[in-house]
Amino acid sequence: MVIKVWERLRVRGVVAIWWRDVTDGTFFNRWSALLSFVLAAIVGVPTVHGASVQGYLQAVVIGALGWVVLAALALPATIAERRLRSRPARGIVVLTTLLALCVVRTPLNDALSLWLWDVGTTGAFAPRVITNIVSGLAMFSLVAIALSEYARRRAIRARLERALAPMRARLERARVQAAEVDEVLAATAQRLRASRNVMLARPVDFETVRAYAEKVRTESHLLEARADAVDTSAPGSGPVALAAERRRGVSERLMPPPWFAVALVYGCATLPFSLMHGGVGVAALGMVGLVLIDLAGGLATRRLLPAPGARTRPILFLLVWTLAGIVVAAMSLALLPSIGMVGLVGIITIPGLAIVVSVCVDALRSAHLAATQSQQLLAVTARDVAAESARASDPLRHAVGILHGGVQGQCVILAAHADERQPTVAEVAQFRERTDDAFERMLGPVSDIEVGRGSRHGPLGSLGRVISAWRAVLDIAYTASAHAQAALRDRDTDERAAEIVTEAFVNAVKHSGARHAVVTLATEDTGRVRVRIVSPGRLPAAEQQASGIGTRNADTRIYQSDDDVVLESFLAPVSDDPSGVSSEPSAASF
Repeated sequence: MVIKVWERLRVRGVVAIWWRDVTDGTFFNRWSALLSFVLAAIVGVPTVHGASVQGYLQAVVIGALGWVVLAALALPATIAERRLRSRPARGIVVLTTLLALCVVRTPLNDALSLWLWDVGTTGAFAPRVITNIVSGLAMFSLVAIALSEYARRRAIRARLERALAPMRARLERARVQAAEVDEVLAATAQRLRASRNVMLARPVDFETVRAYAEKVRTESHLLEARADAVDTSAPGSGPVALAAERRRGVSERLMPPPWFAVALVYGCATLPFSLMHGGVGVAALGMVGLVLIDLAGGLATRRLLPAPGARTRPILFLLVWTLAGIVVAAMSLALLPSIGMVGLVGIITIPGLAIVVSVCVDALRSAHLAATQSQQLLAVTARDVAAESARASDPLRHAVGILHGGVQGQCVILAAHADERQPTVAEVAQFRERTDDAFERMLGPVSDIEVGRGSRHGPLGSLGRVISAWRAVLDIAYTASAHAQAALRDRDTDERAAEIVTEAFVNAVKHSGARHAVVTLATEDTGRVRVRIVSPGRLPAAEQQASGIGTRNADTRIYQSDDDVVLESFLAPVSDDPSGVSSEPSAASF
């Protein structure tokens, strides 16, 4: 059952990719025009004068002239598909046009043959039309998929690089600030200690203590402002110049065709012809032979060819599949001796088809690989930004918490004594000892409690750091209920929420180059935390499916909601009553 569902999803995914690329607006293009000319004028020519050499040459002329007429007829559809904005409308236009051209081609070739040579082409109408449709649809689809996937790869790379540029700048800034934080804290502690010593060297009264407390407050605000600068993204520096992409040679693009793909396409295209000239038995033998030849060619391609990038790879690839084409031609002439020159078509068609399928596979593979690598790099960079930002700002907020709760608290106690009388030697000594301890703790290990005291929003945690890092790329609105905030105090929950948000932001940038997102955390009656991220854009058709599609977790789903993409995930409850917070939800945002 699971296998059947998986296979069904795979088929639906393949169909969705085919439909996405066919309706991309470039179905009719220069490469499909070139290959269709080869198909019409060299490979799939009509049969004239019993398929003799003279008849084949005449058929080449007919096929070439017919292609010119058909290309002219396809021109309006070519213009229309580039102007239409609706994918279904594009699909209807290009597929209807292609179907019409395939049907018209047979009588058009007959008319041209009668006009030029005063003799008609041979063969029944229906098998010839079916062959035209299968060949045309396969060839145009493969070219469309290859070109669209290469273009998609470039677009995804451009979006992710535009996101990476400010993220990397933010990372460098965070690293510089992290490297300076110890020096900043030491200088602050030194200034406050020196000011305190000056104050204590003279008679202490309420005003002198109040003045020192104001200095502590000022230094505290300076540290807090510096921490806020770390946690706030810098404005963009203008257009991002994308790094030049390394050009990939032919050797790197020639991937082994999928098993039996060449046999399937060639067999479907020639099946009507085989049935008409040889019957079911010959057609069946031909299909079995094609499968075996494809198997041999696939094995040779995978085991004998050098690695992608080697100079000899294209030559050996062409040699392997040309030999396969020669074997196909020999099989065709052995099964149907009367077809003459037509039987030699496989010598050109098989290697040509192998190359087109190979490039198509490479386009799909490279688009997926480029997207995956860029996604991983973007996610890792965001994590690095979060980690470096924490290394830079947490010690500052730790120090602010100590200055607020420690040094200023001691100032309040000393000022209370000074307001009534001159503080005693013991009281002054206690003030000195406790403030010295506070200054030492400022430079010591970071305490989450002090970080919370020193932040207007409390400890940011992994989720807060990740959101802060992504603000270099996206305008993010964040809200969380009181229960959700309490749940985030659990480290595992916090980490998982950060992973979900990162996945959503990467998808947003990848699919649409989104510029803003809304993150909402709330708890359900069951205690589970719902993480919901909404960003503008449209999911690829292949990913507009049920829960779990396009994500790494069964409790996560991505779906389309009007013009927005929504990623929703549910986290297991930490406890029945998280941290004893009020049941009344209190929205928090930053």
